[in-house]
Amino acid sequence: MAQRESNRRDYNTGFQITGQVQLALPQNEFAEAFNGYPGGVGASLMIPLGRLKFFHVGAEYAWNSMGKKKSTVELYDDAQNLYLGDIEVGSDVRSYHFTTRFSPLKGSVRPYLDAFMGWRTYSTDSEIMVDDNDGSVTTIAYSLNRDASMSYGYSGGLMIALGRAIFLDGKVQVIRGGNVSYIDQSSLMIDTEGHIDYSLEISPTDMIVPQIGISIVF
Repeated sequence: MAQRESNRRDYNTGFQITGQVQLALPQNEFAEAFNGYPGGVGASLMIPLGRLKFFHVGAEYAWNSMGKKKSTVELYDDAQNLYLGDIEVGSDVRSYHFTTRFSPLKGSVRPYLDAFMGWRTYSTDSEIMVDDNDGSVTTIAYSLNRDASMSYGYSGGLMIALGRAIFLDGKVQVIRGGNVSYIDQSSLMIDTEGHIDYSLEISPTDMIVPQIGISIVF
């Protein structure tokens, strides 16, 4: 028993910082409306509560790309001088969640369950980069579409110790999201003059999100 207690104390049990990569798998109506699997990155901070530290509270942030398109355009100034430029249109989703966690084990293997709630933003932005005659680059950026919705869900995960304070951390999130509008990437068209044409989709935004990363426990 004493040896077991000593082994458990070999691993840190304080607050935790996590960074991970992830792949979102659209579900239900979102899978029918959106063709793709948004990849991205995320980070979280979890703080243990009480003496036993079975429960944690914290916050999570994630960014996932929903697609990008790039094209060369011809632009003219007021004097009708021709400039060649590049236009890039990119869409992404950003998640902001408050999280509670149940994690009863404090050894080298730590399964856990999360419940979370917050919101997600969906945006599409355009950026035009033009090479000027003096060698500098002029950048013009503007938003094409922005929307947001509440989101909530749950996840299950497993942490495996790689050292006293470093853990391999994998989990799968199930996210329920409200209706939002977003640009249908298959409809996005950019002509040589920089005009952008697209259509909007509106649907719920349910996802399953597998994640893998590294957690540092203090």
